[in-house]
Amino acid sequence: MKDSKPQAKQLSDAIDNAMTTEQTATLNPFPIEVFPLLFRDLATDLNTSLKFPIDYVGTAILTAVATAVGTTAKVRVKNNWFEYASIYSCVIGNAGANKTHPINLIFGAIRELDKKRHDEYVEKFNEYVAYGNLSKAEKTESIEPPKPKPILSKSLINNFTPEVLYKRLDENLRGLTVVSDEMATFFEGMNQYSKGDQVSVYLSFWSNQPTTIDRVGNPIPLFITNPYLSIIGGLQPRMLSTSFPIQKLNNGFFQRFLFAFPESNSKQPINDIENDEAMYNKYKDFIQNYFNTYSVYEVDGKIESKILKWTPEAKAFFYSWQAENCDVVDEFQNNIKGEIASKYDNHFIRLSLLLQLMFDPQSESIDITAVKGAKELCRYYMNCAFKVLAVIQNPVEYLETLNQNKKDFYRAIAENFTTAEALAVGLRFEFIPRRVMDFLKDTVLFKKVKHGKYEKTIKPE
Repeated sequence: MKDSKPQAKQLSDAIDNAMTTEQTATLNPFPIEVFPLLFRDLATDLNTSLKFPIDYVGTAILTAVATAVGTTAKVRVKNNWFEYASIYSCVIGNAGANKTHPINLIFGAIRELDKKRHDEYVEKFNEYVAYGNLSKAEKTESIEPPKPKPILSKSLINNFTPEVLYKRLDENLRGLTVVSDEMATFFEGMNQYSKGDQVSVYLSFWSNQPTTIDRVGNPIPLFITNPYLSIIGGLQPRMLSTSFPIQKLNNGFFQRFLFAFPESNSKQPINDIENDEAMYNKYKDFIQNYFNTYSVYEVDGKIESKILKWTPEAKAFFYSWQAENCDVVDEFQNNIKGEIASKYDNHFIRLSLLLQLMFDPQSESIDITAVKGAKELCRYYMNCAFKVLAVIQNPVEYLETLNQNKKDFYRAIAENFTTAEALAVGLRFEFIPRRVMDFLKDTVLFKKVKHGKYEKTIKPE
């Protein structure tokens, strides 16, 4: 850890230089250069040897570190505004694009810990059951103290009902991460066990908001004071519109995700280069040492988290970036892009915290290197989110989801038209003027050229 600060200073200068150099390998390269050397070298090595896309490895590393950090640390942004490091992430690529393997490898370090804790739980649970099976006389004669019911300590969860998720979050103060090989299955199963809207629960978890779970048959509600949940999984582009239906994008769930969507995600041929086991073991040691060194505990019912503050330079940089992001939000007012950009205030802070602790887990503050890196990560992930949105908002597919009146209206209207012409066509399909004007606000199907003039986004073939 001793050389982390000099290394961070060197990287800060390197980031400044790298960001002023035009990168031509891809239109939206994952900024792996903002990672500390250990993580950067690991991603590069896995890309060279196993053909794991750097976008996927980098995103998996960030989510794994978020899992390790859990509720041990948070950032003080301002009075009464604190941010933990939890993130919802999704890697996108075609079948065979190496989505699952990078996640499994990176999370292998945490699965080892989960297996050890699981075995310890089984042993304690068997002792608990055995003690419970003793007769009253045997319990009286026993010199052993009563066995308390053990609690399963774990960090990863992938096959669960909502009730089990709530229970595990309540029991594991550090938090949990959902690791899903196929995010489409995860999204499909979110409402499988309940008629209620599970999305709203996941929105609360992302915001680390205290959450009360009421269930029929349980007179005492489950109160999760500090829910900390991260998510990671893979998704094919063709499943995007199913997993994030355009009609439901307004619920804010989509806007909370960090998407890794490389420009090229084709299947790569195998080579004869072996990955560096020593390098992977250094990464594994970092993750497991963080778990073993930094524990989570409660004081008076509240989790005691280390609080990091900004250095003056880092705070000024964040404020400057946030002002620029406000311009992006304003540019896309009344548009999903604006809603996406708005969430990046939170993403920036969380990514800053993750980078800072990747450089030095003993850090007491967020420095300039971390915020510079967070800026570049936000640039990458926001561009990916806009790319995902473009796939979801495929005008042709979207049009088919509308009612017949709207489809007939759209097909009847000219490619370029005025407001008056739209209102006239609307009358033919029993569209009252207010409904026509509301429909014209749909930016997937219409583009406002200037006041009173529009054009359709679907062009005739």
